[in-house]
Amino acid sequence: MTLTSSYCQRACTPSRASVLTGRYNIRYGLQSGVLKPLKPYGLGLGEVLMPEVLKGDTGIGEAHMVGKWHLGYAEYEYTPTFRGFDSYYGYLTGSEDYYTHIDGGGYDLRYQKEPRCGRGCEEIRTGENGTYSTHLFTERAEDIIRRFAEKAGDSNSDSNSESSGGGLFLYLAYQAVHAPAQVPPSYSSNFSFPSPSRNAFAGMLSCADEGIGNVTRALGDAGMLGDTLVVVTSDNGAPTPACGGAQGGQNYPLRGGKCTAWEGGLRAATIVAGAGIGEGRRGTVHEGIFHNTDWLPTIRGAVNGEVGDGDGDGDGDGDGDGDGRRGRREFVGDGVELDGVNQWGMISLGHPSAREVALLEADPHSYPSDGPDWGGDQHSTPYYALRKGDYKLILGDPGQSDAPISNAWYCTGPPCPGDHNNTENATSVPAFTADSVQLFDVRNDPSETDDLAGENGDIVSDMREILEGFLEEAVSSEQQGLPDDQRGNPDNFDGIIMPWL
Repeated sequence: MTLTSSYCQRACTPSRASVLTGRYNIRYGLQSGVLKPLKPYGLGLGEVLMPEVLKGDTGIGEAHMVGKWHLGYAEYEYTPTFRGFDSYYGYLTGSEDYYTHIDGGGYDLRYQKEPRCGRGCEEIRTGENGTYSTHLFTERAEDIIRRFAEKAGDSNSDSNSESSGGGLFLYLAYQAVHAPAQVPPSYSSNFSFPSPSRNAFAGMLSCADEGIGNVTRALGDAGMLGDTLVVVTSDNGAPTPACGGAQGGQNYPLRGGKCTAWEGGLRAATIVAGAGIGEGRRGTVHEGIFHNTDWLPTIRGAVNGEVGDGDGDGDGDGDGDGDGRRGRREFVGDGVELDGVNQWGMISLGHPSAREVALLEADPHSYPSDGPDWGGDQHSTPYYALRKGDYKLILGDPGQSDAPISNAWYCTGPPCPGDHNNTENATSVPAFTADSVQLFDVRNDPSETDDLAGENGDIVSDMREILEGFLEEAVSSEQQGLPDDQRGNPDNFDGIIMPWL
């Protein structure tokens, strides 16, 4: 089934953090942008991540990760096998060459074969220099599935570093379709869009589709597909030239793209398939509000057979009159409260969304991109975005102040209509400021064309009050303004990206 109101964050690091913690970024200071190489911090070690929760609260016995991490590597304690994963194969930074696996001046492709696999344990896979990452990550995922099935079928096998009994959680974070625009020609040559970059993007996505097909085929061959829930989602909208390059992504009919608070930056293309979804739900579309933070409690609920609440307000009392700010209060670890809510009833049974409110963007302690040591992508006029019911409130400049094109509908050809192809007239887009207030009915106006703020002051006031409540709880993101720590320079490690603290 397809979720059409599934929200992510505007960029890589914030989205991955919210998925794995079930908590908004304002709780741990990763709301101001993406994590760059040489930054001496990561996702706070006090956060409890999804693999730890699933292995502690469900029948999941193994958790493995493949692909892009992007949540910190200054210390090994920040890396995946120190955060609940039993193995990790991939790269720790945010963007690298698909073939050479080089980012930030260093080589970054590694295999951590067991829990807490640090210096002296992990293998730097230099022999795979030259092999396309989508193929490498698919092959590793297939191998994990085969090994799990073999061990599950052999009751006499000895336990090892990749087995602890129970079910399997696999977090496969493909590099595709992130910049740079690289793909084997055999994939891009199948397309004939007017834009060469669009052909490259389509080829990259086609290769990822093939990989997902190979992974599901491996599940089928192992006899596991009927018992597996498969989630395919994105960490942000496609980037326009205003943020992340121009590798041909388009978000039509949604406005804007990556790094913005428009729907084109915050809605994630999301498909859920497999075990637990009734036949009557398969092939359907659900418009209920879903947020990245919901994945942790929803997957936990799916494994444990807990459908969650279906009254639609998100407070869990069943009366339908709550404000839905947090949703039903769920906890992980030593009393850590989640912002996510269990939406398994929505997915498996078609219940209304268990939340009415979703905090989409908030950064009250932002650090502008023109700061002395800034390495993030936040712009100088902070924006805020909140969804409640059909409405979305935006405060401030939702695009980037130095790139007006990000406030528009960026298209480079079909299927976009001519009036949305603004690649040559971006300067005609209205300018927004830190004082701008906009309100959209995004269910009926997903393109965000009709600002309703002026005629709905009561709705604006109500949503501002909810937003201000969140802002009072936000912690500072000042860590994201820390200068580069040259002790982590790859030159100090024979050209390899390595933890250094």
